[in-house]
Amino acid sequence: MSALVTGYGAVTALGSAPDTWDGILAGRSAARPWDDLADEGFAVTTACRVTHLPAGDPTRRGRALADAALADALALADGALDGVAPSRVGVYLGTTMGESAGYEQATSSFSAAAHHGGALADHVASLVGATGPVRAFGTACAAGNYAIGAAAAAVRAGRVDVAVAGGVEPFSRIAMVGFSRMRAMTPDLCRPFVAGRRGMQLGEGAAFVVIESSARVAARRARARAVVGALGLASDAHHPTSPRPDGSGMASAMVSALSRSSLSPAEVGWVSAHGTGTPQSDAAEAVALRSVFPSGVPVSSIKGAIGHTMGAASAVETVVAVRALEEGLAPPNVNGSSPDPSLELDVVVTPRAADLRWVLNCAYAFGGLDSALVLGRAA
Repeated sequence: MSALVTGYGAVTALGSAPDTWDGILAGRSAARPWDDLADEGFAVTTACRVTHLPAGDPTRRGRALADAALADALALADGALDGVAPSRVGVYLGTTMGESAGYEQATSSFSAAAHHGGALADHVASLVGATGPVRAFGTACAAGNYAIGAAAAAVRAGRVDVAVAGGVEPFSRIAMVGFSRMRAMTPDLCRPFVAGRRGMQLGEGAAFVVIESSARVAARRARARAVVGALGLASDAHHPTSPRPDGSGMASAMVSALSRSSLSPAEVGWVSAHGTGTPQSDAAEAVALRSVFPSGVPVSSIKGAIGHTMGAASAVETVVAVRALEEGLAPPNVNGSSPDPSLELDVVVTPRAADLRWVLNCAYAFGGLDSALVLGRAA
């Protein structure tokens, strides 16, 4: 039994899922300087923040992002929850910081219960009426892949009939300070895989997919938009923040995902790369990609367009990958039209038409958390 995506939705600094897709194809970047960050004394004031939603309560920003992305996903899935017992609906959510503004505004009476990732997962469960498994994954920048991979596995195993899975990450001043002090942030634009790249850029967003079994999709004559294959995981155990330079952990995650999906590297038409734009991470990822795909594979990163949305990043990238499979189009590497030749990668610099059957969505996180998720074109 296959796990199929029947709906998806996203909120990024470029807009909704369709707006984000169109913006990436046009090579647009949502990055801009922010007066409030300058007024507060931040060393780096450029970021990718969502402006098309009301500001609202900052301590519930993640919930607002989740509400918008989830509404779009459920609308596209068109009746996915109809007639399903609440106990057969599962929620799987990835995030790095949860409602980070709650921590930023903490007082002596502060309680983490309303702000951690579990609270966000519970919020989504309440929206869809789920009483089945509710899981929160705090695996940092790989959390979206973890959540979607776990959801698909639950559907395939028959533990749930419908899974809602994705990632949520509101803008975090804590993360801005941390990355800035690590000197990991670019002062202007994020340029993945480009010579002279200067670092990552912080974003915010949310993305969800609705996953159903192939049997249920057939029974209700729904439209399948993509197949969710296996999730490959590995651990570098190398350094708290730096990737293993030889990319071996990243490569292990990719090989595991392909092997568990019974695919060869030659069957992958495009890799949605982690591509943060930092010198070390991009270089290590390039080594890993060359190792797994010795004959080459088209590669691009969307972080130049919407920034690094941390726990939501690979969930947003999953939505973009589903669109790529639907359209037969590998999206370009925004801000990366002059790839670093030393990386020896086939970087997609303009939208590239392709017969995409399988793609690999890669996401890596501090502490050596490596993930790769297989996604395929629906038959």
